[in-house]
Amino acid sequence: MSDGSSKPQGKTKIFALLMALKFNESTLTRDQFIEILQDNEIVKQEDIAVFQVIYAFEGHKAYASQVARILGKKGKNPHSSINLQIGRLAKRIARKHDINFTIRSNQTYKYWDLFFNGWDEGRFWVWQLKDELVEALTETELTGEILHSEELRAELLYKITEGAKKVITVNAYERNSQARRICIEHYGAFCTVCDFNFEKTYGELGKGFIHVHHLIPVSYIGKSYELDPVEDLRPVCPNCHAMLHTQNPPLTIEELQSVISANFS
Repeated sequence: MSDGSSKPQGKTKIFALLMALKFNESTLTRDQFIEILQDNEIVKQEDIAVFQVIYAFEGHKAYASQVARILGKKGKNPHSSINLQIGRLAKRIARKHDINFTIRSNQTYKYWDLFFNGWDEGRFWVWQLKDELVEALTETELTGEILHSEELRAELLYKITEGAKKVITVNAYERNSQARRICIEHYGAFCTVCDFNFEKTYGELGKGFIHVHHLIPVSYIGKSYELDPVEDLRPVCPNCHAMLHTQNPPLTIEELQSVISANFS
C-alpha cells in the first residue's frame, strides 16, 4: 500500500541521503507538536480529525483503512487520500520547522512517521500516534473526546492504582494513557451502559473504538487523587458518554440504564 512517500529531486536527493546517515527517524518533541497543533497555517481541521480518530482507539492505534472509512473516504484504497493529506501536512511543518524526514532504501520520503509508529498486520497497515503527539493532543485538549467539566481535569496530579500491585504517580498524559488501557483491558471495548460494541457492528472498522468515562466528579477530589482505573473508570460509547453528562453531577451508569429501559418498555 502507498504510505504517502515521494522522491527527493536533484541535489536534494544527495543531501537527504547524507542526512539519513545521521537521522534514522523523524522526531518532534511534545512542545513542538503543541506549537504546531496551535498553528492554523500548518494544521487544518481535517488533519486534527485524523489524529482524533486514531486517539479514540485502544492504544491510540488503528488501521489506516479504518481511519479513512470513519472519515468518509471511499473507493478501493480509501487510505490513499489520507496518506496524501498527511504528506501535505508534513511538508507544511517542514516549511517552518527543521525536519529530517525518514528516507527509505528506495530514496522516498516516509512522511507519516513524523506522526505515527507504523507496521504491517497481515493485509492491514497500522498507524499508532507517537507518544509526543498524544501528549500534545492531551495538553491542547484536541483529543476529540468531550471534556466534561465534572470529570477529572488534565492539570491535576493523580496516582494510578493497578489493582493491589503498586501505586505510581503520573502526569496527565500518562494518567490518560495508562488508566484508559487498564480500564479497557478489564471491561473490554464495549459500552457498559448500553452494551454497544463497535467491532460487532462495524467489523474491523470499529475494532477497539470506545470512550472512557470518569465516575468521580472533580468537586469530590483534591489536588492529589488515587485513581483506580477499574473502580473509577468505565468504557462507554460517545452517545452514552454525552447523556451521562446532561446533568451535574452526572448520571450514574445505573441511572442511565434505567432511562434506557424505561424508554424501551
